[in-house]
Amino acid sequence: MTGNRKIELNMDRAGLSGWLMDLATGFDKGEFLLEEAPIALERFKSLKLSFKQNADGTLGVKLSVKYPKSTCADGTTPNDVEEQDDASGMSLPKYKSLKKHMKQTFKSIGLALSAGQLPPDLEARSFVADSRLMLEYQGKGDEFYDAYREGTLGFEAALAAADLDALRAAYQSLAQIKRDCHSRHA
Repeated sequence: MTGNRKIELNMDRAGLSGWLMDLATGFDKGEFLLEEAPIALERFKSLKLSFKQNADGTLGVKLSVKYPKSTCADGTTPNDVEEQDDASGMSLPKYKSLKKHMKQTFKSIGLALSAGQLPPDLEARSFVADSRLMLEYQGKGDEFYDAYREGTLGFEAALAAADLDALRAAYQSLAQIKRDCHSRHA
């Protein structure tokens, strides 16, 4: 599921406790049933629940569930397509969207490495795939692409070997290449 779901209800205190128990049961089952339609609680990005005392003595309840955007295999969203084509003639995702995603995964990888842990496998593989995709853009720092490609290969090899020290070194190398490139092209 993608997008957001918001529900606003008014109820008395007695009804609230039963509703909360139903919500907890639904959370365990991965789906919260409402009269309008069920709300999927699997793979949500965030869930917010708020209560407000109304003047008439009832409680206003707001439930907001946000889901991640749907993504394609390359990590792009269906509406994230730019006019530029890669060498195979395939459309590339918007450069800005790709770079934003790369920034998030690179930060997450760095946090894991600084905590002495291997980065989450899905994020690390996503970062490698995004790095390869980024190298398809022309005019965005082409003179750094060979060094970045080598750094990405080193990172990928260290990841496959689960070598924490080599991952840290590869991460630092990629971070330096990124700083050098962004100082000229950002």
